[in-house]
Amino acid sequence: MKNNLGRRIINLFTNNIGLKFLAVAFSCGLWIVINNINNPFETKTFYNVPVEIINASSITSEGKVYDIVGGTETVNVSVEGRSKVLDELAKDDIRAVADMSELTFMNTVSIKVSSTRNNSELKFRSSVETLQLSIEDMKNISLPIIAYVTGEPAEGYVVGSTTPSQNIVRLSGPESVISSIKRVEATTSVTGFSTDINTNVELKLYDADDKEIKNNSVTMNISTVNIAVTILATKEVPLSFAAAGTPKDGYGVSGDITSDPATVKVAGRKTALDAITKLSVNDSAIDLTDRDESFTQTVNIRKYLPSNIQLADSSFNGNVNVTVNIEKIIEKTFNIPAAKIAVSNAPTGYKLIKQDVPDGSHATYNIRVSGIESAVNSIDEDSIIGVVDMDAVLNKYGLTEWAAGGYQGDLTFNLPENVTLSQTYVLNIILEQETDNEVDEEE
Repeated sequence: MKNNLGRRIINLFTNNIGLKFLAVAFSCGLWIVINNINNPFETKTFYNVPVEIINASSITSEGKVYDIVGGTETVNVSVEGRSKVLDELAKDDIRAVADMSELTFMNTVSIKVSSTRNNSELKFRSSVETLQLSIEDMKNISLPIIAYVTGEPAEGYVVGSTTPSQNIVRLSGPESVISSIKRVEATTSVTGFSTDINTNVELKLYDADDKEIKNNSVTMNISTVNIAVTILATKEVPLSFAAAGTPKDGYGVSGDITSDPATVKVAGRKTALDAITKLSVNDSAIDLTDRDESFTQTVNIRKYLPSNIQLADSSFNGNVNVTVNIEKIIEKTFNIPAAKIAVSNAPTGYKLIKQDVPDGSHATYNIRVSGIESAVNSIDEDSIIGVVDMDAVLNKYGLTEWAAGGYQGDLTFNLPENVTLSQTYVLNIILEQETDNEVDEEE
């Protein structure tokens, strides 16, 4: 009985065995087809995956620095796998690693791509398989920070000073790159400003051809710097000069000392500008000693600026050309008609008689003047008027009131500058008490 049961079981597996194997194979194939339909193999590409550098100290510890050649700091990674696995995969899961400890003699490092999940079910392919490096000696330098401004402040204002919070920046990087850096700039725009500026500015590197250097292999101890810019008001002021010494005997200075330019624009805080009306210059270079002809002298006016004032134009070096006109001194006699000799502030109640030039006479009063030739020669004799101020005469005699008698009054004449009387001229005056009849006649 048991033997019959065993034979039946054996026959069950062995009868039509070919068909049975075919059925199993078909079932497996069908399962694969269904699985591929529902969860097929696919390829997904992730772009610009950053290449992660590890064990960089194997290079830098030897005083070397590397730079990635060919712009392969990022790679594109294609990942093949089941769609359900790929659907769960994000760019942040992909790692592209270059191990610097595996550097070859050709300065290349293999890029190994992996995922933080399901690596066993995925196949990876990178657009770049090796990282090409340029390896150089590391160089360290320190350079001054040059602070610049661009643009123009508001009208009537200028830039006073530009001061960075730090003056030096330290740079490290490949020797070839560091050696090409010629200056470090921090530039601030002042366009339209009328008040001080205080701002953080990015440092920029430039080569000898004024081209900006941008290289990730260069490191700086600071990347920005604070810039303080003072904005000052401006004012145009005249220049005033004083000379030392005296010209040669018989010569004198003609007119004012002049300069080119005659005025200068200065800058400062408004309160300081309000206090300055002119710039006085007393320079030893303007020396008249024994001069007998005109001369021009260059004088730098910077040292005569008040401590809180500066030149508004930074390109102006402060040099001005100062001209002193020197002429010969001459003497000349003028004949003044009696009618041109007058008395001012005459006392009332007295008759005033000018003894030297009687009223109504054809007499003249002669005066001799001296001065610069051009000034003396410019005098129009007919325009000269002599005047005695009777108030000055009263003071001269120490009187508080007038009395009849004779007096002498100093004559003054309307002479131009740089012309003086060769001597003091006086007018003899007699005061006579007026009678009542004379007073009535005048009335």
